Amino acid sequence: MGGVGETDGMGYYEAQYDWVWPLIGFIAVTVLAIMGVNWILRKILRVERKKFFSSSSNFVNKRHEKVDAYFRWSGAAISIGALFVFQETRSFLPLAALLAINGVQGAYTVYMERIHSDNPNDYKYSLLQFATGTVIVVTSMFAFFPDFSEFILDDIRLLADLVN
Repeated sequence: MGGVGETDGMGYYEAQYDWVWPLIGFIAVTVLAIMGVNWILRKILRVERKKFFSSSSNFVNKRHEKVDAYFRWSGAAISIGALFVFQETRSFLPLAALLAINGVQGAYTVYMERIHSDNPNDYKYSLLQFATGTVIVVTSMFAFFPDFSEFILDDIRLLADLVN
């Protein structure tokens, strides 16, 4: 009764960790699929691979770099704000806000690469990379977490109730 290490009827070693393996599978499959598709797209479109943490190869000019930073910071602020607003409902909406900002950021990158890039296939690669990456993440999410669709439908119902 109230001893050290007691967790209301569940022993320390009896905690449920059956969510870990699907999460590891989701991350592994998603990362490998996106890397494979990006490699194929780079070969087909003859696009040079961009360095992951290098700002010089990820932006076409200073304006692109500055606007991209605005998108990143505003996306983080909006997501954190949505997290606080929908904290009690455990909603999908903070992630949806982040995905929406990411979509606008990706569209801006495609636009800047279309106008200013030296390689005419850079914007095509960025557009296809964003589209296929989104499809892979959503497909993997529904494959590894089948209850996720109900989670999203509950949020849509919540939004419909808020609007009405």
